[in-house]
Formats: sequence, structure tokens, C-alpha cells
Amino acid sequence: MRVSELAERTGASTRVLRYYDANGLLPSQRLANGYRDFPGQAVERVRRIRLLLGIGLNLEDVAQLLPCFAEDGNLTPCDRARDRLLGQIADIDARVSALLETRRMLVDEVRRWDRAPH
Repeated sequence: MRVSELAERTGASTRVLRYYDANGLLPSQRLANGYRDFPGQAVERVRRIRLLLGIGLNLEDVAQLLPCFAEDGNLTPCDRARDRLLGQIADIDARVSALLETRRMLVDEVRRWDRAPH
């Protein structure tokens, strides 16, 4: 299928699909006229790519985890997927902790202002 059809079927822009293709995430073949031709499985592959990007993984991580999907479309518990997802959880926990500390500092400052004579 052409990139425009794939874009229509997945909701991804043609620019994004070309970007995935250029980065080796979404293989295509070039037709004689130069157009990209994507296999039917590309729709599911785009869904998987967007899922992994949506949970905050980068393109390198996505490339490593795409082979970990089962035929049913679910991510399987392969070692690299488990390790990367646990790493992502740790990264999120660290960001949450940093945000909570920043929030505490802001609240403390506003309270200090409220106690100060006007």
C-alpha cells in the first residue's frame, strides 16, 4: 500500500511514516515509479511503534522492542522488553520524585510569603 493509504488507515501523518521508514522501523519497498510500498502488516506495525513511543520510549528502544511483539499484537515478556520497561518505570519514578520536590519547594515559598508581614 502507498504511504497515503497507510496514513489514512493508521491516523499517522505521511511525514511520520516516512520518518519511521527512514529510521528502519517501518520497512517498505520502492516501486519502479519511486513510490514507497508498504505491506499490509504495516498498519499493525505502526500501531506498535506508536504504542511504544507513547509510553516514552525513544526510537532506538522501539527498534529493539518491536521483535518482542506476539502475533496477537501484545508485547511479550522477552528479556529486553522487561528490562526496558522496568527502566522506563524507574525513569518515571525519578521524574515524579523530582516534581514532588519542586512542588514542595514552591508550596513552602508561597507559605513563607503568606506568613510575611505585608
